[in-house]
Amino acid sequence: MYTIQENVRIVIAMLKQYGIHHIVISPGGTNIPVSQAVQDDSFFHCYSVPDERSAMYFAIGLYLQTGEVIATSCTSAQATRNYIPGLTEAFYKHVPVLAITTAKLERFQYQDYMQAPDQCSLPRDSVKQSFDLPPVTDENTRSQCYHSAREAIMEITHRRPGPVQLNIRIVDTQQGKFINEQLPDIRPLQRYMAWDDWNEIELQGKKILIVVGEHRPFDEKQRRAIDAFCENYNVVVYVNHLSNYHGKYSIQGNLLVACGGMKKLHPDILITIGGQTGDYPLYGALNGLSDMEHWRVAEDGALVDTYSRLTKVFECPDYFFFNRLAGVHLCGHSYYEKWIQLEEMLNRNIQLPFSNLYVAQQLYKEIPSCSIVNYAILNSLRCWNYFPLDPSIQGYANVAAFGIDGCNSMLIGESMNTDELCFIITGDLAFFYDMNALGIRHIKKNVRIILINNGGGAEFKIMTDAWKEDMHVADFISANGHNGSAKGWAENCGFIYFSATDESSFEKCKVNLISRSDKPIILEVFTYVDNEKKANDLILASNRISSKTDNIKALIKNVLGEKGTDVLKKIIIT
Repeated sequence: MYTIQENVRIVIAMLKQYGIHHIVISPGGTNIPVSQAVQDDSFFHCYSVPDERSAMYFAIGLYLQTGEVIATSCTSAQATRNYIPGLTEAFYKHVPVLAITTAKLERFQYQDYMQAPDQCSLPRDSVKQSFDLPPVTDENTRSQCYHSAREAIMEITHRRPGPVQLNIRIVDTQQGKFINEQLPDIRPLQRYMAWDDWNEIELQGKKILIVVGEHRPFDEKQRRAIDAFCENYNVVVYVNHLSNYHGKYSIQGNLLVACGGMKKLHPDILITIGGQTGDYPLYGALNGLSDMEHWRVAEDGALVDTYSRLTKVFECPDYFFFNRLAGVHLCGHSYYEKWIQLEEMLNRNIQLPFSNLYVAQQLYKEIPSCSIVNYAILNSLRCWNYFPLDPSIQGYANVAAFGIDGCNSMLIGESMNTDELCFIITGDLAFFYDMNALGIRHIKKNVRIILINNGGGAEFKIMTDAWKEDMHVADFISANGHNGSAKGWAENCGFIYFSATDESSFEKCKVNLISRSDKPIILEVFTYVDNEKKANDLILASNRISSKTDNIKALIKNVLGEKGTDVLKKIIIT
């Protein structure tokens, strides 16, 4: 019998998976779900110590003799406070203790409710970190509990061992309710340090996708390591403009993935390096794939489970990881060949309406080599990621925190120590948000700003298109009509200003934009927001890659129609 409270069942399952056998239990009401779950389970060695202060020191003694991680369990109210002296000793003694505390729901804190002090306000030198598990109410809170419980347990022995608090929110009315249900299956997750033995990890025969998030340009040591690894395994390196990696097996795959390519290109193992990708199509294609393992390689060793399939974390530099596993293997590259085959089917030269995407289509082959190109987030980044650039071009965007702040300023900072042309492609909201940057007195003549002005936030209109009949978007969601033109401010700040309102005027301005000049340049391109969505829909529809299942669905729909398809679904279900 286990508690009806799923967050507790998740913790118990985690204790068993990570081999935490010893648990010191202090009596109480709020922690009844924990005590009941472990007391009759032969996996656990349970010890009863009523005084919580004594219980924590007792746990330290257990560790000193067993060398194992020790768990403790206490109730709410003053109980957690009584752990503090022993936790402080454990902190400075580097004793691996998991202090499982229990608490009332957050809404009761500071509300004169019985036995509801803030359980997560422990001194910073008593635990390495505190984690707080909410009740499971939906898939989001369930995922949060899985992630936080796993991270808490793994943090106990991460680098220098020490105590960690895992606080579980308990619903009072469910304390005594139990069900005949198995503990949940826990996806294995292991962290490997550089000194651990992981040389024999099996990669042969696997389709491996390396995804490179935002990254400064790779040095020779890093490039050689990735190239050697790729030569010896069946690998594709997925990059976009923020990756700044260009190798023999790399593919600028954003358009291919956005058009459904991942349906035919599922990897067995995903290896991620670098920061965020800023790549929504990739996230949508990889998130939760049931037949994929995700390995993260990063010096911070953090459990960043972006795609909900994380199984291994390698806490080491990326070049160290790739060198260590490169080996010498005879290997075909069928996975890469499949990517190339589909990539070569794409047609980027279709006729597009005048839009951000049109500008990208017309300029991507014209940007001078060795340039620096920045992208304001969302629409500008997406549009330009559909088109490959010369490998010598560096790319950056503010995708770490992913806001529109500072896009102009960062580009201008990048331009300070180079004489190469430095471009930014930005929308009107992002540009005017950071327009003061144009007044920086250090601005050099190599700065190029391509401002796509559609009179509001095009991204918000695109994302709300499905709901446009039910909501009014223009005034406060896409913020139409605030900004007018950049002309006066640009010229006042010493920029050369051009504008384009259609294909013909854009062609006249394009040559000046990519040429050397005596002053920085702004090209303001006035588009219609409807064209942004039309252009995006058109390039995706023109390159849509369908699976066999999609083709069957389309055939049934064509033959039977909408009503016939619904009838067939009901027959299959029943």
